[in-house]
Amino acid sequence: MDNDYLFEVVELEKKYRIEGGLFKKKYFYAVNKVSFNIYRNEIVGLVGESGSGKSTIGRLLLKLIDKTNGKILFEGKDIYSFDKQEEKLFRKKTSIIFQDPRSSLNPRMKIYQILEEPLIVHKVKKKFRDEIIKQSIINSGLDISFLDRYPSDLSGGQRQRVAIARAIVLNPEFIVADEPTSALDVSTQLQIIKLIERLKEERALSVLFISHDLNVVGNISDRIIVLYRGKIMEQGRTKDILTSPLHPYTKMLIASLPVNHPKDRGKKELPKEVFRKDVEGGCVFYHRCPYGEDKCKTEPPIKNLKNREVYCHFA
Repeated sequence: MDNDYLFEVVELEKKYRIEGGLFKKKYFYAVNKVSFNIYRNEIVGLVGESGSGKSTIGRLLLKLIDKTNGKILFEGKDIYSFDKQEEKLFRKKTSIIFQDPRSSLNPRMKIYQILEEPLIVHKVKKKFRDEIIKQSIINSGLDISFLDRYPSDLSGGQRQRVAIARAIVLNPEFIVADEPTSALDVSTQLQIIKLIERLKEERALSVLFISHDLNVVGNISDRIIVLYRGKIMEQGRTKDILTSPLHPYTKMLIASLPVNHPKDRGKKELPKEVFRKDVEGGCVFYHRCPYGEDKCKTEPPIKNLKNREVYCHFA
């Protein structure tokens, strides 16, 4: 394993049984043979439509849910082989920012108590807690006066900053940011993106930034992974993905982005989307792909190009 890798994910699967009796079983694959790496001190954008498996991957990396198959290596060791002490250290080194702070922050607790809770769980001495909590709220862009308030006293952007303060209070190495800007207005989204970028630089953080918005992911990520129906369509450096997309699905995502100026609206053409019957064992995008042919009824090959991978017969 490369020493620069923080996470190495190999053929990761998560499936759920959806129907069938004792002898006839049918499964839904939320994540299907996904492989990628996350380097130290980088932001990886995970983008795709709702229901593509993005949040499931984030929760699998943090061991919040169990995998079905595959490997997840953290600092070179399988997270499912951790002993009790290693497990506790892993929990301290990793964290998550949830999509909706209204549901992830306890409404009955003051902000100070919310930030103190992980410190108590990890047995940080009481004499150190106050300074750590104050520093975390300041680093998230809020004044220490907010510590005496309840989540209901705050705006959406302020609540999300509290969620970020909680995520960094134990000084983790890795954070899953699960659509942290989707419930915010555009100006607040930009502020949260800038905050995450600053924290990444100051703390040498690695971040998996999950979003359905390619514009947001493009503004913050070093690399992008494009996901569709639990499968990776392509992955590579942000600039390469945005300026020269190779997979038909990525091209559709980019073509559907709003234009920068109203006068350009008529110039933009969306790829012609088709609707076919799904094929089992073939490309998961075959049923919508404008380039689909008979060979797409088989699993697409992984094409390794310079600094990127594309899962397509036509790339």
